[in-house]
Amino acid sequence: MGRLTLVDGRVLDYEVRQSARAKYMRMNLSADKGLVVTQPIGVGEQQLRDWIHSKLDWITDNLPKVERYTAPLMDAPALPEYLEFPVTGERFRLVYTPTSRHNIAADIGDDGTLTLSGAVGNPEHCRYVLREWTKNYARYHLGQMLQQLATQTGLGYVSYSVKGQETRWGSCSTRGNINLNYKLVLLPVEWVRYTLIHELCHTVEMNHSTRFWALVAKFAPDYKAIHAEMKGAMQRLPEWTKSG
Repeated sequence: MGRLTLVDGRVLDYEVRQSARAKYMRMNLSADKGLVVTQPIGVGEQQLRDWIHSKLDWITDNLPKVERYTAPLMDAPALPEYLEFPVTGERFRLVYTPTSRHNIAADIGDDGTLTLSGAVGNPEHCRYVLREWTKNYARYHLGQMLQQLATQTGLGYVSYSVKGQETRWGSCSTRGNINLNYKLVLLPVEWVRYTLIHELCHTVEMNHSTRFWALVAKFAPDYKAIHAEMKGAMQRLPEWTKSG
C-alpha cells in the first residue's frame, strides 16, 4: 500500500499488486477498488514510485470521474426496494450489486428481479438509471395501450414519444404527435386510460372547449371524477422519479 499527494493537495492511498504475467507497469482507477498499480517482476520499488509520480496529472484528472459515482449524497432518500406498475400489473424486486464497473447496468432476471450492478454507491446515479429504465418500459407499454385505444375510439395519431415532464401527463401537437409522461405507468390504469383518451381527443379538438369535453365523455364518461383524483398526483410520486 502506498500514499500519494496529488497536485491539488489531496492525499490518495493506492494498492500495489505484483504480477509475474504483466510485462508493463499499469494502473487502474475504479469506484470500488480505488487506485490499483500493477508491478511486473523485475521492476524495482524506486522505478515504480517514479512511474506512479509521473502519472499524477492523469490520476488528478480522472479521480473526479470515479468520485462522481462513489460519493454519497447527504440526506438522500432511500433507494426503492420494488418497482410497481399498476398499468401492467407487474412488480419487480430491486437488487443493488456493487462491481468494478464505472457505470450501472440494469438487468431483469427470470424471477422478475431487476438488478442494478456497477457503481451503485451513488444513490442519485441509481435513481437516474431507474428513471431511464422505467422510461423504456413505459415507451413500450404506453405505446401498446395508446394504439389499442386509438383503434377502439377511431381517433388516430401520427406518432408518440415518452418523456419525463415535470408538470404535465401528456400533450398533443397540431400535427397529431402525442407526448406521454413515462410516470404514467406508476398510476392506476383508469387514470392512464383517461390521459391517453384525453390526448387522442386533442387530435380532433386542439382546445378544451365544450366540444372537446363532450368527445372525452363519449369514451370516458367518468372523466370528471378521474380528473379530480389526479390533482396533485405528480407531487405524490416516489422520490426516485424526481430528478435534481
